[in-house]
Amino acid sequence: MKAFYALLAIFVAVKAEDFCRHDAISGCAGRGNDDLINCNANFSGFAQNVQHLQAYANENIVKSYDYLLLAANFGTHVKNRPGFEKQFRALSDNAWANAIKMIKHITKRGGAHDFTARRDSPISTTQQKLTLELNEINALAFALDVEKTLAAEAHRLHERYSHAHQKSTYDAEISHFLEEEFIEDQAGIVRRLSGYTNDLKHLILNAADTSLSVYLFDEYLQKQ
Repeated sequence: MKAFYALLAIFVAVKAEDFCRHDAISGCAGRGNDDLINCNANFSGFAQNVQHLQAYANENIVKSYDYLLLAANFGTHVKNRPGFEKQFRALSDNAWANAIKMIKHITKRGGAHDFTARRDSPISTTQQKLTLELNEINALAFALDVEKTLAAEAHRLHERYSHAHQKSTYDAEISHFLEEEFIEDQAGIVRRLSGYTNDLKHLILNAADTSLSVYLFDEYLQKQ
């Protein structure tokens, strides 16, 4: 019985104007506007921090273009590294797909995407003017840093929408979405890139002819 009265008190505390039914009745009676502002898919703590989800989607878009530049660079007749080109093109496609996935989920939950939303990160896009000048080992290191930054940001978003943060921002559905669609996959990408970077480093350090080592490693990447 106490639980019933507690629940009743919650509904009483909420203004009638906050419900879709109130908007619909008022609109039909000519007492309100026709926007039906409460008749949307927005609920729980989603809207409290939607700008962080928007910024994360935009960051993936920017990184997708960075990877595409690297892929194009290694695909030229000068560099001629089809294995590296393949890997960076795959990373570009993945970052783009993640951005689209996040944007679709934002609209699914009643939001609208803002392509101007940004968040400062350790990997600043303003510092990537020399992306095309990266050699093989530095390009892998750059990609590893990017993926670890994106993974850490996904963890930060998960914390923000979980019980670890304020109750007003808690949203179980967003937390689950981040776990299923981003966090697990990113751990695998970070592991793979860290392995590639260390393997190439050891090959270069222990080789009399580094150009041959890089060529053989590129052949290996083509098969992955």
